[in-house]
Amino acid sequence: MGPQARLQSELTKLDSQNRDVWVLIAFGAAVLVLGALSLLSPGSFWQQNALELKIPPQVLFVTMMIVMVLGLYMVRRELEVRKLRLLNVQHALAAQMELSASMVDSLTNVFSRSFLRELLQGEISRAERNNRPLGLIMCDVDNFKQVNDRYGHLMGDYVLAQIAAILKACVRGSDYVVRYGGDEFLLVLSETDEPGSRIVMSRIRQKVADWDRANRLGELSIGISLGLHQHVPGESVEQSVAEADARMYADKQVPRNKGAVATTTPTPHA
Repeated sequence: MGPQARLQSELTKLDSQNRDVWVLIAFGAAVLVLGALSLLSPGSFWQQNALELKIPPQVLFVTMMIVMVLGLYMVRRELEVRKLRLLNVQHALAAQMELSASMVDSLTNVFSRSFLRELLQGEISRAERNNRPLGLIMCDVDNFKQVNDRYGHLMGDYVLAQIAAILKACVRGSDYVVRYGGDEFLLVLSETDEPGSRIVMSRIRQKVADWDRANRLGELSIGISLGLHQHVPGESVEQSVAEADARMYADKQVPRNKGAVATTTPTPHA
């Protein structure tokens, strides 16, 4: 159920609850009015232990007017409160949907770069606080410019969406796939050491190769370059990303046999 449907369901439930409350209020008001009149004018109500209603027209009219005015005031106040509540919910929902839209890249359906710093800063803080490893893998699609030049940008968009789907399929639900820019993606692997990160890289290479064989664009082969960096405590977000990016570019210079993975031993930063 989407947020709009949930909002409508909550409003329907609220209306039902409000109707129940108003029935109770009307019943209680009638009891209070009759009780007050019986106390103020007992002779008009009780005759030989029997209830007799003898109310002057003026008293009845004034009482009805007071009850009506109070009822209208309460109804108007409730409607205004409900309207304000609805507007607040709608504004909060619109803000949440706008935030969610800005966090996700519409083409590839992975996280957008605008969300990267906040995301990675949180993962770095958690990893350092708990003394846990954090792996970063920068990914770049090989021959992507030729795809756009030969087959057009619609085909390029299709390839990017397919690569993004492969990357998401190769990581866990606790990991993150971020479109870093153009045909580059950054994988944030929480609580993943270097051997675990290398397993992810091998899985990505295999799945991309399988996809390329099944969807070969003429003589143009689609591959992927990967750069692995294990976060070192004390590194900033920018430093960690730059390390992964540099190693991805180093991997791009390796001959097309991608069996070797460009990586270096992380060195602590001052």
